[in-house]
Amino acid sequence: MAEEKKGDVAELIARTWRLINYIDERLDDSTVDEADKIRWAGVLANAIGTLNKLFYKAGVGKLDKDDMAIVLSKIPGKYSKIMMKRMRIIERPGIRSRRRL
Repeated sequence: MAEEKKGDVAELIARTWRLINYIDERLDDSTVDEADKIRWAGVLANAIGTLNKLFYKAGVGKLDKDDMAIVLSKIPGKYSKIMMKRMRIIERPGIRSRRRL
């Protein structure tokens, strides 16, 4: 059963990398307009967050700064800033998620 679970996680990691590569192509495509590129940057932030969780679940550990730098080097600077901003927002808990005592 553990073998099957690791195989599933490995497949999900491979799919997430394919998604990241596809998003990279969308960000480099000149036919995609500016608003859609901003949306793709947000999707990229979610994909990287998912990849990070999958690595942790597989026992590899979370993405370190070097791995993140490799991913971000594929993306134009303007969109990587948007993506990083959205990743910071995703990581922080919202005000509504806190319970009042």
